[in-house]
Amino acid sequence: MIIRIIFLLFISGAIYAQESALQYELNLTIANDAFNVTISNIDLSDNDRVFSFVSFAPGVHQPLDFGRFVKLFKVYDKNGTELITNKISINDFSILEPQKVSKIVYEIDDSFDMSTGHHPIYPMSGTGITNNYTIVNSHGVFGYFQNLKNKPIELSIKLNGIPKVGTALNKNEEGVYLVDSYYHLADSPILIGNDLTYSSTIIGEIKVEAFVHSPVDDLNAEIVLKEATPILNAAVDFIEYAPVDRYTFLMYFNNDEDVENMPVLHFGGALEHSYSSTYALSGNSGTLQYLKNTIAHEFMHILSPLHLRSEVLANVDYSRPVSEDQHVWLYEGVTEWASFVMQIRNGNLNFEEYLQYLSEKIHRSKNYSDEYSLTRISEEWSTAEGGKQYGNIYQLGAITAAMLDIKLIELSDGKKGLRDVYLELIKKYGKSHPFDNGTFFDELVAITYPEIQEFIDRHIKNNTPFNFEEEVAAVGLKYYPKRENPENLPTMGIIIGPNSEGEGIIASLLDEYTGSLLQVGDVIISINSIELIDMESYMKIMKSVEERSVGEQYEIEISRKGEKMLLKETLVPKYDYFIFELNPDATKKAKFLRRLLLTNN
Repeated sequence: MIIRIIFLLFISGAIYAQESALQYELNLTIANDAFNVTISNIDLSDNDRVFSFVSFAPGVHQPLDFGRFVKLFKVYDKNGTELITNKISINDFSILEPQKVSKIVYEIDDSFDMSTGHHPIYPMSGTGITNNYTIVNSHGVFGYFQNLKNKPIELSIKLNGIPKVGTALNKNEEGVYLVDSYYHLADSPILIGNDLTYSSTIIGEIKVEAFVHSPVDDLNAEIVLKEATPILNAAVDFIEYAPVDRYTFLMYFNNDEDVENMPVLHFGGALEHSYSSTYALSGNSGTLQYLKNTIAHEFMHILSPLHLRSEVLANVDYSRPVSEDQHVWLYEGVTEWASFVMQIRNGNLNFEEYLQYLSEKIHRSKNYSDEYSLTRISEEWSTAEGGKQYGNIYQLGAITAAMLDIKLIELSDGKKGLRDVYLELIKKYGKSHPFDNGTFFDELVAITYPEIQEFIDRHIKNNTPFNFEEEVAAVGLKYYPKRENPENLPTMGIIIGPNSEGEGIIASLLDEYTGSLLQVGDVIISINSIELIDMESYMKIMKSVEERSVGEQYEIEISRKGEKMLLKETLVPKYDYFIFELNPDATKKAKFLRRLLLTNN
């Protein structure tokens, strides 16, 4: 009798869970070049009058406003009678009688078809219906009710034929995806296509899958996962446990024809999610080397913010930017540092490469304003000026993490570094227990050393320049701000970087630049007749420069205020900046502490 009662309770509980879930249906069989969504099993109160589309999403530091793509929005009662709705803002629809709602039907265009003129959505964050694949970044397709974001969801997808479907979501025997909440849904992208390649492997206790659309054979899922495996092994060694049981890479590479038809694909990059990541990049063989470091970074987000984040981020408001959270330095800066140092400690890279990595981070950080600290970037990234500084979170943030690691190793006499503190915090909080945004710094000091408070005040809350010579001496390293290149290599005397449209520009002029023709902001069309298009062409340009000699001339074609100019400039002696190297005269203790930079123990 007791068994029967328990069984009935189990059955009734299962039925209740199923009946209480919101039911989302995505229909991709209609030939209208749109996402067709139906939401049913809705039980609204009078407080649930507004149905919203995402304006901002975690990890995406740009305005999205997916409501601008909605081209049909209708609401019906249980008898099929249409109810009155009003679009009250770019992302919000008001429902006059919410308690009568039984079904919502809407059509929303994909963002790949948009122009690049006003707030273009980067493709790794966007939505695309193409001839070859469909990318459903769920935050860009599915809307929500503010008060129902914690309600479970059942998602069904109608498809033409039997294409491959890549996602980290799990489905039941009926093929319905079971989703914990809207937060979970918005955090779970889906890649669909007939020609997707698929591969999987086990890394530690994590099943890692890759779904790839690519115009070239040497960027298929098997090759990508083979290249990624040493990186993923390094990550598991760094973490020492499996924080997730499954992880999915979703990659869609594009050719020149795709970019011509959909100009927004001119942008590219990757976006992390809790159990997956999306990659929108140029489909050429040179992408693979760049992809490896990107995979390292995105995969390490399984630690933070998935298992270490503030309550502000855990309860994200999709209608406004997350600007109260002070800890983007942790989510992005420490993740960027960890994604590289884990490869050093696993033996994939050598220590000299780590020193070069630090040098490059300092160099790139100089392209940003020193008036913006890491916390100021966190607070102001959504403003016009603050947005220009956001990229520094990956430069200054990684440098700061590296210096914090050294400081902790020094203060503890080698007993623990940043990795140890990082994992201690993750173990304490985890996915279900976000930390307090306002008191996290205090806790960081409490579990480390009083001296860390000064470090936080100087280098995280403020942007006080590091005295690198002093900082790295403790681990037996030397630092030189500037010295002449020992190989007498030539340089153009300029720093090349991207502008907001993704074009290569002159980001800054170095002190050794002796010309008078070039200006900061000039758009670079070509150098030495090599058109500057992407990272591969940039590397060809750099090689063509290094093959020449100091004093030789080179040609650079630029565009300034719409006017094209072909200029001749002179190559000058190259100086190396921000150099870290081993100190042969380091003390025995410093050498001991330096070895700890190379190990997870």
